[in-house]
Amino acid sequence: MLGGGGARGFAHLGVLRGLEHLGYRPQAIVGVSMGAIVGVAYALRQDWYAAVSRVKLPDLAGAHGRAAESGGPLRSAIRTLRMAASMAWDWGLGSHVREAGRAELRALLGHRRLEDARIPVAVSATDLRSGTRVVLKTGRADDAVYASAALAGVLPPLAMDDWLLADGAYSDLAPVDVAREFGLPAVVAVDAGALERADGIRNGYQALLRATEICHRQHAHLRFASADLTLRPRFVRFIDTLEFSARRECVAAGIRVVRAETPAIRRLLEGRRDA
Repeated sequence: MLGGGGARGFAHLGVLRGLEHLGYRPQAIVGVSMGAIVGVAYALRQDWYAAVSRVKLPDLAGAHGRAAESGGPLRSAIRTLRMAASMAWDWGLGSHVREAGRAELRALLGHRRLEDARIPVAVSATDLRSGTRVVLKTGRADDAVYASAALAGVLPPLAMDDWLLADGAYSDLAPVDVAREFGLPAVVAVDAGALERADGIRNGYQALLRATEICHRQHAHLRFASADLTLRPRFVRFIDTLEFSARRECVAAGIRVVRAETPAIRRLLEGRRDA
């Protein structure tokens, strides 16, 4: 079960690669937000690692962090007002990169469907209309992944059937129960969104994301506790939710946590295999 975490979710690449190095391959995957991007690519592509590594995601945190530090208080205030206006009159900060992002997902996943995957796969999204979790196991993979990762205020939600779908982390950051529905002997969860100290908050938009993240984390502890084992990558510094330029650091964190938890991983998976 691959959770969210924004840019920190690139740690899932390192975790999956580390598990394969140990000889373990998931028999099913459930993904949320960034975990949906990595998980669905893993399930649909043999070259999943290289393919996800090539995905170009805009470093929105870096751009707006630098903007807040330059130009003085007046220009900073003007930029903040523009960001607020983009959310009031449009879908948010990332609306202008929506088509580029959708194109990247199409390049990654093509026109394949979730049910075409080599292993069972599911992604979780949030219906903004009903306020409920929506689990997608069929349908176009790029649509499902976009819906699961559409962070409110950054990317527009996806209209699908009667739903208006946004980031799955809003309703359930750790849908371990969905993973158990596949009937496998053990569920290993990856929590790439663990709270680290954040000293780099420089504007209202980053403060809003951080506050939302804190709310999610308090609920997530209970949800992750239902997994048989939860791997929590640790990062050498604070990485912003939208700091996608930190990809390599995040992958390295994923590899490190697998190395550190190798004894626990072997005890769980070998024990369940022999049971």
